[in-house]
Amino acid sequence: MARLEELQQLWQSQPQPAVAAVDSHGMKEALRRFGRRQNLIYSVKALLIVWLVWLCWSWTEHSALSAAGAAILLGGALGVLFTDWRNQLGIARLDFTKPSAGFVDSLLERLRDPNAPFRRIFWLHAIPICAGINLLYAAHSILAHLALTLGPLAGYAIGIKVRSVRYAAEYRPIVERLTAMKKALEEQPE
Repeated sequence: MARLEELQQLWQSQPQPAVAAVDSHGMKEALRRFGRRQNLIYSVKALLIVWLVWLCWSWTEHSALSAAGAAILLGGALGVLFTDWRNQLGIARLDFTKPSAGFVDSLLERLRDPNAPFRRIFWLHAIPICAGINLLYAAHSILAHLALTLGPLAGYAIGIKVRSVRYAAEYRPIVERLTAMKKALEEQPE
């Protein structure tokens, strides 16, 4: 039993890694601010989507077909928004109390291209958005349907450009702090 107590004493007297060097608390605060900013941005986007769909529906004949189109359009647009919002908030909710090099690597990979998850799911959401727009404006010409269908696709291309500008302002500082955290974790003795 004395041997176990000696091992326990030796284990407890080991120097602890310098957690202050990795600044996990500061990183957690930066991600909390990031999450609050994302909540504000996406709340405004959700209100804007609801308002725009209501505005579009108010410009049409109030038929069952246009109501169904507005509902499908609203569902598709809010589906894209909430899926992307959830992905963004997942980053801000990570636990930084015990950072490790592998944890930081996975987070850096997730932050490197914030548009990657959006690209994968957009096409699934584009179908109800385009179908909803076409149903909403069912009484219009073929040319109007073509323009209304291509509108969300053009909006997607513009959105990707805007997100790259936002990346420079919002993500890059976090990526730089994480890179510094990774270097500090790798320099710590095991």
